[in-house]
Amino acid sequence: MSLQDFERVKLVTLQRRIASAMRRFEEEFAAATTGDTPLTREICAHILQGKSKRFRPTLLLLSAKSRNGLDPRAITAAACVELVHTATLVHDDFIDAALTRRGQASINEAWGGSAALIMGDYLYSKALEILCRNGLDDAVRLLSSTTLLMSEAEMLQLELKYDLGISEEQYLRIIHQKTASLIEASCRIGASLNPRVQDHAEAFGSFGRKLGLVFQITDDIFDYLGDARRLGKPTGQDWEEGRITLPLIAALKTAGFSSREAQALRAAARNGQERSRSWPEVKTFVTDHGGVEYAFTKARQYGEEAKAALAPVASGTQKDLLAVAVEYVINRLN
Repeated sequence: MSLQDFERVKLVTLQRRIASAMRRFEEEFAAATTGDTPLTREICAHILQGKSKRFRPTLLLLSAKSRNGLDPRAITAAACVELVHTATLVHDDFIDAALTRRGQASINEAWGGSAALIMGDYLYSKALEILCRNGLDDAVRLLSSTTLLMSEAEMLQLELKYDLGISEEQYLRIIHQKTASLIEASCRIGASLNPRVQDHAEAFGSFGRKLGLVFQITDDIFDYLGDARRLGKPTGQDWEEGRITLPLIAALKTAGFSSREAQALRAAARNGQERSRSWPEVKTFVTDHGGVEYAFTKARQYGEEAKAALAPVASGTQKDLLAVAVEYVINRLN
């Protein structure tokens, strides 16, 4: 088995340990991803064809599983977390005018921007309605505050679009609120439904928050090192769309913000035509000035902090599987 195959299979291995719960999750998510109008049903069917890795539901279910089994409400919560995640992707594609998602046409490309905007709102609302109907008040509270954080992060990211002066602290705030907060909520919700660890839900949330930072940092690294065919989206997209991420932030700091190279990149970032042509130079700049290596080091640091957050509260198989989840994210190649 090749290294790439090995890295891909690790998440599948985690999911096999909760195979029954994952099957029930898939059934409940499919049942939730539908609607009362023909267009809603058509778009929902399209969404179900572009299946995600189910990373957030996997973490929720791993956090919720105890020796005595699994609270059925965890399945419902996992489906709702995936609905919220899907809604964020639909809105992201609308904002970015993305053409594809997971190897197929994005909602906005296939049905137009209005349908994408409404569909994202529909999925958010569906998740909250299902949680309320099932009396999952804590999950409603967590996901409501999380969606607020994600919206604020989108606005901050819009303010800092094409701004090469963004600091590492600003970047970390954006990725915490936009990505890590939902992974944090997934772990907290799962732990709150597990009688053995429900008193330690905050520690599970800390684990999820740190793991979420790892997830987004590695995702940003893929833009510099990834294969567009495997990612399901073009590389260089962050640069093209004005998202200045950690590899470039670190390289600019190393090279010096006033250096000739940095000045050339600032000029290119402000010019649409020049920006598209300059991607090879950006990649070379980041590589030459250690941006990717720095980002990998930070990802590993947050990964170790994630595992340390669980050390006092998790044990046995659960602790081992969640540690494997950290290594999966750090080492994933797609």
